[in-house]
Amino acid sequence: MITPHLSLVRAVNTENFYTMSKVRQFTLAADESIRVGGTDLGPSPFDFLNVSLASCTAMYLRSKSRHYKIDTGEIVVKIKMIKNESAEIVFERTITFENELNQAQKLTLLDEAAITPVTKIVANSHQITTKIT
Repeated sequence: MITPHLSLVRAVNTENFYTMSKVRQFTLAADESIRVGGTDLGPSPFDFLNVSLASCTAMYLRSKSRHYKIDTGEIVVKIKMIKNESAEIVFERTITFENELNQAQKLTLLDEAAITPVTKIVANSHQITTKIT
């Protein structure tokens, strides 16, 4: 189930990209790298998008692995955003499990990774490729 959160953003420094976002009781800093004119005082908005996809995937797979009684151990999700040959953005997602899984378990969790809430939102406009190592 997708639960939206109100995110209020205020610019701390109007001459650069640095912003503070309030999400529930949390305050998050966002910025751009120095290379693109920011001050590099926080992750970029694209970094946060990657974090959203990775953390949603890990949480969802933890829930599903418990449901299917698959002992994954630690779940590590890595996201790499690239442009393909057509200059379209593609999210390359790699999932690694601490414990050895059989092929059927890997396929089950690969199918589940395709339907995480954030995956569904991102996949509506961008391709996401996923592999389990």
